[in-house]
Amino acid sequence: MFNDYRDAEESGELLQILTYNQLNGYEINYNLSINNNENPFDQLLEVARQKLLQDYGVILLWLAGIEIAPDWFQDALSEVAIQYQAFSYVIDRDLQQHVKQYKEDIEACQKVLLVAHSQGNFYGNEAWRWVYRSIIGKLPLNQLKVMGMVSVATPASHIGEPLAYDGDQQQITRYMTLNNDLVINTIRSAILGPMPGNFNNNSDSDDWKNHSFIDAYATGTPSEQILINHIQSVAYNLESLPLEREPLNSSALAAVAYDRTANILEVEFASDGSVYRYYEVPESIYSNLVNAESVGRYYNQAIRGQYPSRNLF
Repeated sequence: MFNDYRDAEESGELLQILTYNQLNGYEINYNLSINNNENPFDQLLEVARQKLLQDYGVILLWLAGIEIAPDWFQDALSEVAIQYQAFSYVIDRDLQQHVKQYKEDIEACQKVLLVAHSQGNFYGNEAWRWVYRSIIGKLPLNQLKVMGMVSVATPASHIGEPLAYDGDQQQITRYMTLNNDLVINTIRSAILGPMPGNFNNNSDSDDWKNHSFIDAYATGTPSEQILINHIQSVAYNLESLPLEREPLNSSALAAVAYDRTANILEVEFASDGSVYRYYEVPESIYSNLVNAESVGRYYNQAIRGQYPSRNLF
């Protein structure tokens, strides 16, 4: 989700380099989700640059009404006001294609992690809403953390929406916005409510607006490492749809499965076919369970009531 296709390709390639060997246990597929709308505030700053404006800080004074803005700026701002409506970003064919692909991936028991930049965060938030309001089989997706999001330079006021279980949204969302990101600061001065900046780089980037995904965020210090950390944190909190369970020779448990990347144990009970998930379970516990002389006894002694759990169905 970037400003043009070539930027998207370069950013995707850089993400692959940054995350190489950083997500142990995952087989990663990288895909681009591109919207074709331009950021109107980016256009506003470009108009200012073309007018040879020397002090971009004066834009904030104009927006706040502290100083009278020149006619050319007022005209440009009027154009931005016309363009800048959330639905103009999100109700379009691009988004529908994005959501279709995400749901297909999720239905194939894959996990989806969005890295959204700039206005792409509007698409990411709306994709989140569409995906998590879906039901696959008999399972509402908002009961599982199947899709996460890392927001970069976001003009949005939030990341995602609350899910069925308290705390799930916070586990699979992260955001990073430079305090001196001129595009986001301009949007904020227009009282459009983006989340506050939350870090500084050690030096300015080659991008005069400090907004470019590559120049300002993915290759800065410490922004590069922050981005990697956010991706890792979200990735290891994601989960997939019900796993392919291994049958057990037990009167208590019909089958089990284990997700090594997320430390999730999935258990199907023999009595009624109900399926539960247990979180933060070490792999050694799973191994001991499937090799136990009495699976039911080991489950009751070492697993039941010992780990966070939820009933899937």
